[in-house]
Amino acid sequence: MSTVRRLKRSRRELSAYKRHELLTGTILYAVRGYDGYGDGIGTDLNDFVSAEMRNDWTEHREELLRLWATGEPAASKPWLFVCGSADTLPWAEQQFNRKLRHDDPNR
Repeated sequence: MSTVRRLKRSRRELSAYKRHELLTGTILYAVRGYDGYGDGIGTDLNDFVSAEMRNDWTEHREELLRLWATGEPAASKPWLFVCGSADTLPWAEQQFNRKLRHDDPNR
């Protein structure tokens, strides 16, 4: 009889571009090495909303909100520096949790 081993799914890390895009809603294409949600041409992130993007936000939401609120650097690439604020919400929070906020009578 064989034993079935289940490996715990490791949490996938977001690229610097994806973190930046989820937080700011801005696409910045580099000459090489771009690995965000865009296609290399379009600059409106709303055109690239996908299940992958929603899943990434859901999986990394707490970490990204903490980065945003504390103003810690969210990327190792200097052109992707993000300095959020505890008084504002990141782009993805506004986009993906809008319905939840409107349904909450305490907001």
